[in-house]
Amino acid sequence: MGISIQAAMESNRIKYLSLSLIILMIISASLFFFNRKEEAPSVDPTLFAVAETEKISSVQLITGRDTVDLAFDGSKWKVNKRWDADLQMIKVLMATVRQMVPHRPVAAAIRDSAVSRLSASGTRVILSEAGMPMMEFIAGGNRQQSESWFLKAGDVQPMIMIIPGYRVNVSGIFQLNADGWRNKRVFDFNWRNFKSLTATYPKEGNQGFRVELKDRYFGIAGMQKVDTTKLNDYLDAVSLLMARRFVEGRAEGEKDILAMIEIHDIANRTYTLELFKPGEKSDDVFGRVGKAEWAAFDPEVVPYLVRRRSYFLPTEGQ
Repeated sequence: MGISIQAAMESNRIKYLSLSLIILMIISASLFFFNRKEEAPSVDPTLFAVAETEKISSVQLITGRDTVDLAFDGSKWKVNKRWDADLQMIKVLMATVRQMVPHRPVAAAIRDSAVSRLSASGTRVILSEAGMPMMEFIAGGNRQQSESWFLKAGDVQPMIMIIPGYRVNVSGIFQLNADGWRNKRVFDFNWRNFKSLTATYPKEGNQGFRVELKDRYFGIAGMQKVDTTKLNDYLDAVSLLMARRFVEGRAEGEKDILAMIEIHDIANRTYTLELFKPGEKSDDVFGRVGKAEWAAFDPEVVPYLVRRRSYFLPTEGQ
């Protein structure tokens, strides 16, 4: 009888262990398939890749507002065939194209709304070589700009784009307007062709001056002696002047002219800049370049441009 009880207990233990094993197998299988379902689908890292970015000769950025055409003319990059492009911005653009990769698809729950948003407010990007398109996609993102979305031409699934190792808005570079791509240098002339510079102060007529070449050195007309260090520093400040940005139309409230700078070269080309007194609430100083375009300047650089005639007088002992 004892043997039968022991055998029964052993049989029950085996059944219990077997049942436990089956339950564990079911749980393991469930977890396996659940995790497979939650895994992000594999993404082709070359989906938006351009094999040789150095062959890109034009980039079109098309939005509902305007079209920006960046093109290499054989010697330099131009913006809309009118202005020299900012070379550093072009380098950033090419670096972005080289390094950007798809991270994962936009979640299925918001895919349709993402496509609608890209269609309505995204930037259509066309990268071309010698007039032949190499890659085309729409760049944009969510309202918070915490995700960059790309939709490749012909596809219906937007992708979340990243640059590995960096937290950046990948779409941002493609959303700049024409002014954002322009070379911000104001006086783009060659000092070897310099003829003269005239500075005028409308409210201080006697403080204006004219810089010209005297016996291979720069001097100021009507001044026998000048502080050459100050004059050279001033000319450097003028020649290296960069705008913060160009602005469309007349700057509101900019009426009082601080100074006017006019440069002539030996080919009789003229370069002009009018600087205006900043408004009380403005963080910029505005200026009119070439009597047509408006630009915003860092207030900290303006004192180096607004130098009166008396500033260049040599100090005692010079």
